[in-house]
Amino acid sequence: METDPATLARHLTDLLATGDRAGLVALVEKTPAADVAEAARRLDEDEVIRILHALPEEVSADILVEVPEEAREDILERLTPREIAGVVEEMASDDAADVVSELEDAKADEVVGLLEEEDREEIARLLTYAEDTAGGIMQLEVVSVRRDRTVAWTIEKIRAASDEIEDDLFFVYVTNAQGQLAGRLHLRQLILAKPADLVEQLIDEETHAVPADMDQEEVAQIFKKYDLPSVPVVDRDGTLLGRIMVDDIVDVIHEEAEEDYSRLAGTGEEFHEESVVRKAGLRLPWLLAGLGGGVLSALVLSSFEAKLESVIVLAFFIPVIMAMAGNVAMQSSAVMVRGLAGGEPSSGEAARRLLREAGVAVLTGTVCSVSIFSATWLCWSDFRLGLVVGGSMLVVIFVSTSVGALVPLVLDRLKIDPALATGPFVTTSNDILGILIYLSFASFML
Repeated sequence: METDPATLARHLTDLLATGDRAGLVALVEKTPAADVAEAARRLDEDEVIRILHALPEEVSADILVEVPEEAREDILERLTPREIAGVVEEMASDDAADVVSELEDAKADEVVGLLEEEDREEIARLLTYAEDTAGGIMQLEVVSVRRDRTVAWTIEKIRAASDEIEDDLFFVYVTNAQGQLAGRLHLRQLILAKPADLVEQLIDEETHAVPADMDQEEVAQIFKKYDLPSVPVVDRDGTLLGRIMVDDIVDVIHEEAEEDYSRLAGTGEEFHEESVVRKAGLRLPWLLAGLGGGVLSALVLSSFEAKLESVIVLAFFIPVIMAMAGNVAMQSSAVMVRGLAGGEPSSGEAARRLLREAGVAVLTGTVCSVSIFSATWLCWSDFRLGLVVGGSMLVVIFVSTSVGALVPLVLDRLKIDPALATGPFVTTSNDILGILIYLSFASFML
């Protein structure tokens, strides 16, 4: 089975060129959909459309689900509403809702109008939830039984649902007569139980259910904490609505990590933005904030003008001090932001994290300060200058590391997203602090 994207892309292109539809279908059907989607990214849109037209709708649906959202939107623009509707009907409900939500309103309405009534109702239900909540990422295909049913009856229901739920059935969820979630059954329990046994005799009440309005990041933490393949989703009354699969959570973790990284750089909202003006508008606030910090740094420098004129060599080390302040602060803040992504720490855990960062600052600061002291003394033959640069380097690294670690914790306590605000704040503040500490040290020592 061919999985190398470049080679697979060439094979697909060759089959298109020769018009070998049967060969194309055979190749795609024996290749994982994710590999086909990756290979398709190396083809132009016309070739991708021709491949989708040649494939059965259920195969096209599997591939479209794996295509990255930005590329999928371009493909969907080229397909007719009827073609999209045919593919959507072959998708799981959560994937179908995602595809419809990516369409322009008029085209989405036309596609939904072509679907069967059951599919329309499912998509309408899912689109009522925000896309970054448990309800927004759940699928409605779920096997549930009442607690007063028998094992034999439950197994027959699983068989009846086999067309909708193919190879990702981990639990059968148990409800009461009102549809409220009461527990779950493991497939192993059903296999080992007697056909006449009642479900309520086998029920496992630890379901780890999540409410439909829970943020998807919190849902991901539940998956991670309990090592789950799926979790049920319920409404405020505890009624079973659907389930979330671990593959969807993998996507969530990837999206959130990408979003946090972009926010740390101050570019969080612009990745999918096409307008140059809009892109510039999203970046400017952070750039202007950095510019303001630069002006403050210049004012600090100007207040030490006389000292810099009398000992001009001091100016040579300003870039070194500023760079080290920024580097250690960003390292420390990145570690803290990553830790906070796992959930808000207790006061004791937060204190331990800060102490660890302080210990790291002492060790790294000592090594760096001794190194810069030695280099300064050797190059300029000035022991006091070496003490100034080395001593201020130690203090700057300790202070900058502490600020970098403390700021994300404070922002988190204030319910401000640390990934959004930490980067610009830490970078600017440590530039100012680094210069202030260095030149204050120089004024005292020299």
